[in-house]
Amino acid sequence: MTTHFITAEIDLNQTQEDLVEVIKTTLTEQGEPLRWAITEIDSEHQIAKVEAVVTSK
Repeated sequence: MTTHFITAEIDLNQTQEDLVEVIKTTLTEQGEPLRWAITEIDSEHQIAKVEAVVTSK
C-alpha cells in the first residue's frame, strides 16, 4: 500500500449535490482518502481546490 498527495479541483457551478460527498467521490477515484482539505476557493470561477492524502494498492 502506498500513500500519495493529490490535488483536485471541484467546479462549484456543476455541484448540485452535497459538496462533501462530491469531494469524497472525486478523491475515491484516486484511492482511499485518509484526509483532505479545501485549500483554496476561486470565487470568480467558482472552483474549489482540494488537497488530499490517499492510499492505493
